Amino acid sequence: MKIRNSFQMCAYIVVVAGTVLVYNPDHSNGAQYLVGGENYKWSIPLTNDFYTNWSSSHSFVVGDTLLFDYDPELHNLFQVSGREFKACTADQPFSVYTGPANVLLMEEGVFYYVCTILNYCSLGQKLMVAVEERRPSPPPAASPGSPAPAASVLLLN
Repeated sequence: MKIRNSFQMCAYIVVVAGTVLVYNPDHSNGAQYLVGGENYKWSIPLTNDFYTNWSSSHSFVVGDTLLFDYDPELHNLFQVSGREFKACTADQPFSVYTGPANVLLMEEGVFYYVCTILNYCSLGQKLMVAVEERRPSPPPAASPGSPAPAASVLLLN
């Protein structure tokens, strides 16, 4: 391909850059999870291990989003350390959200969320989420009927 002038060169660069952004898996949208499931809001659960069971039944990756759906007059949401999660405190929270809150999972690791109203956390309103690095998509499979690549053979005399 021959590029004739600087305008064509700029247009070519814009097209190539746009194509890279569109096909880059690191910029693709991840899955969105409604914390607790379709019929459950971020609230005091029926059992103390409800959110633990919910979280362990999903595989979270970088780029996914957690939707905490709750009434901010009745509940809150703090991201805390593992120590504060175990103690059900939020003396030094990493983040404080207003509800309902969309939390983008931006890096791999284990993240902890609690509600600090009264004893709600002790009653089970807390969530631990393990986030894994996004794995690249596998290459597309060869279509049926495609010839296999030829093997190179080196003959030595």
